[in-house]
Amino acid sequence: MISQQLDAAAPVGPTRTRARRRWAWIPAALAVTALSAAACSSTSSSTGPNPATTQADVQKLFNSFFNLAADKSVSGKTAEIQDGSTLTVAAGQALNSSLAASAGGATVHTVTVLSDSACAAAKVPSPCAAVKYDILGPGGQVLLPNSSGYAVYINGKWLVSKTTICGLFGLFYQAEGNTGTPPGCPTS
Repeated sequence: MISQQLDAAAPVGPTRTRARRRWAWIPAALAVTALSAAACSSTSSSTGPNPATTQADVQKLFNSFFNLAADKSVSGKTAEIQDGSTLTVAAGQALNSSLAASAGGATVHTVTVLSDSACAAAKVPSPCAAVKYDILGPGGQVLLPNSSGYAVYINGKWLVSKTTICGLFGLFYQAEGNTGTPPGCPTS
């Protein structure tokens, strides 16, 4: 449309060609501007958690993760854990333990997003949230009440923190008669 208007306004001959070349960059500049705006908007939305959805996102995560009776997929569970790939062996052991079948989800009572310094003190990356929850049985009864843990926000999504999971994997590990710490979990 712009080039048609320029063609009509420019005189015929070499001047017309120069006018066309002079304005030819406009569509390219508009395309670059649109792409830049799209890139900026997608980058800014993934830089931190959405405060309006944090509570619901963490509740969904914890309920899904602790529903071991419905889903015993090691890869599915490790995808919901911070550094989950380092806990594949421990997750496999926990999911094969006699206790795993009794976990049917979680009820999350509170999710409190913490400051950077509070995350550092908890030894979890920032952004993070303190989570108070109960682990439920398949029928909804409370199996492990008043539990405390952390969720961490990494690569645009909330994950159960490695420290939280290693504490729980330790319970599974000991219930099976093992000593020490589960594979992939820190020793202290």
